[in-house]
Amino acid sequence: MRERIAFDRKSQRTFDANGFLHVAMSPISKEAVNDYYGHEIPNWQKLGLDPNRIYKGYRPADELQKAVATFNGLNILSEHIKDDAEDPPKDYIIGSMGTDANFATPYLRNSLIIKDAKAIELLSPADPEAMPKREISASYRYDPVFKSGTFDNQRYDFIMTNIRGNHIALVEEGRAGSDVVVSDQNTVNMK
Repeated sequence: MRERIAFDRKSQRTFDANGFLHVAMSPISKEAVNDYYGHEIPNWQKLGLDPNRIYKGYRPADELQKAVATFNGLNILSEHIKDDAEDPPKDYIIGSMGTDANFATPYLRNSLIIKDAKAIELLSPADPEAMPKREISASYRYDPVFKSGTFDNQRYDFIMTNIRGNHIALVEEGRAGSDVVVSDQNTVNMK
């Protein structure tokens, strides 16, 4: 079943004279518990983790709040690919985040600028159901602290600390959930 969410503002989106899509503010991550394979967790070998086991990681609000500035000015990619100055993924860069990142429970948010015509077209279909990549997935470095607990009635195995942003990518299904999407003025269908 799909749930409809309407945004309060008339529109989060505008276009400039270059044809670039500007999104005033959009969620890019959120406080949550998510599944990670052992091999996806930093230093998994040193921690003695099973590379094929699923561990539940908690991304706490206070750690996202501390990470806000590290998400300013980063690239927006069409795919999750390593992004660094030594080997930038030029063929996958479709825009950038603004410099006004903030945290408002439960969301880490930032403005977005989409500069690639194909990506803009994909984000603006006549039928929102046809939008294959509307969710946002943040990529970041973090230090795992293996301390179990619960958040929002979900058990977790480790806590993500010292979060440092790298990029965000447009994806079909992001770990943060179907409410972490490119904001728009229209009603958005959510899983």
